[in-house]
Amino acid sequence: MTDYWNPELETLPWSKVERWQAARVAEMLAALRRRSRLYARLHAGVPEGFVVRAAADLAALPFTLKDDLRAAQEAASDAEPFGKNQAVAQADIVQAISSSGTTGRPLYYALTARDVEVFSDAIANVWYTAGIRKGDIVAHLVGLPMVAGGLPYADGFRRIGATLCWLGGFPTERILREMRHLRVTTLLATTSFALHLAEKWDEVGRETGIASRLQKVLGGGEPGLAQPELRRRIVEGLALGHVRETMGLGDVIPSMWGECEAQDGMHFNAQRYVMLELVDPDSGETLPWRAGATGEIVYTTFAREATPVVRYRSRDHAEVVAMKCACGRTSPRIRCIGRTDDMLIYKGMNVFPTAIRDLVVERFAGRIEPLLRLWKARREQVRFDDAIEVDVEASAVIDHAARAALAREIEEVVRAQLQVRVAATVLDRGGLPRGVYKNSIVAVREG
Repeated sequence: MTDYWNPELETLPWSKVERWQAARVAEMLAALRRRSRLYARLHAGVPEGFVVRAAADLAALPFTLKDDLRAAQEAASDAEPFGKNQAVAQADIVQAISSSGTTGRPLYYALTARDVEVFSDAIANVWYTAGIRKGDIVAHLVGLPMVAGGLPYADGFRRIGATLCWLGGFPTERILREMRHLRVTTLLATTSFALHLAEKWDEVGRETGIASRLQKVLGGGEPGLAQPELRRRIVEGLALGHVRETMGLGDVIPSMWGECEAQDGMHFNAQRYVMLELVDPDSGETLPWRAGATGEIVYTTFAREATPVVRYRSRDHAEVVAMKCACGRTSPRIRCIGRTDDMLIYKGMNVFPTAIRDLVVERFAGRIEPLLRLWKARREQVRFDDAIEVDVEASAVIDHAARAALAREIEEVVRAQLQVRVAATVLDRGGLPRGVYKNSIVAVREG
């Protein structure tokens, strides 16, 4: 029988969840323009008597964009260090977190004591859905406490009652040794770092003379864990079967989505605090939540005090896997298929870097390692008239003489399937970086 962190809302029909949320959004909006100078501007054209009675009513409100949050932060002052979207007095703020800064200058978010409670409960809900329990000993491998995946993640583990072992920030070899000494049962890491640890798990672990107790892996912070070949490599390298993908957003709540025992798409687990929409990324038109739908996820926080967001465009593009699940949860189950920020354009053809990676890794499984790097000439480059440079790593079975032919084969497959030209280079195994935090698929070629 499935166990739930929040049984009432997790099993309530989704239409009823949305009605329950709409009432709370209406309560929050009533005072928002008085609390936030950002929303006094964004909602200046919204009639004073406007009321949200259903999810569809949200479409009458303007979107909030990342640029809106950046501009609000730029207006910071001594009285409002968090800018125009600081919606509480400074004396009520107990914590600040930041975005990772991987797509520009970091954004900072303020939390009241109530916000910290909301974060820890919602994140605990994700961890619980992903199979974490009180008896687990968790290696938390995000090394930076202030980022969204740092202290808030730790609070979520403590909320469940799991044993927190914050090993992030140590050298890789020490992490691997300490995980054996501490009898760690659960590993939380970015997808790329989890793969890196899987490649070294036995090699370093044997030195301790302590048998592995590792049973569970939580991965996130970057797309990729839904890719079957990458997941297979983690499963085999760590000798376990429990791998769950998670996803969130520091602008909203750092973790909101998590896989259940089906291990086939992530459930939304923040329904007590956040309302969801799915929109067409081009037109902004609201789309219905149904299996097979694809669109951009939009979030409205109705229980965030210090720095709320309303109809915030996440730029995360998702495919709805299902609206039902054998686990009994009723929230949408999704896979993230890419981010608008990462979109590339090859001669008028839009393509997500993740689409190139997933195609190449799947079609050439066993011949290449499940990592890939696309190269830009400069940070702001989005359009490509020439072939996009792509580096992959050869597996152990590919000798040096076969690499040129393999590179040409990769180029042909990508062109045939995605109508995009790439210029592939096959590197030695280990030729691509494995960072302890996020590893972008796309990088800028120095010089």
